[in-house]
Amino acid sequence: MFAILRSTTSKQVQLITQPWRLRELPPNVLKRGPWKIIGGGEKARLRLHYRRALAREGYCVVDVKAPLYSPG
Repeated sequence: MFAILRSTTSKQVQLITQPWRLRELPPNVLKRGPWKIIGGGEKARLRLHYRRALAREGYCVVDVKAPLYSPG
């Protein structure tokens, strides 16, 4: 399971992570918020490079304009 969050200060910054890991994120990621949950789903639906980032780091920060971004 994963959650997609969007920064409320910069609309082009999204964060993909497991919902229960939000408090474990590094300070440099947390300070880009505050974050608002905009979606979620099963990890199998994510693109491969996002699944790899979740497995490796536990999160993935995507910094692109929303129309150019698609998690699945």
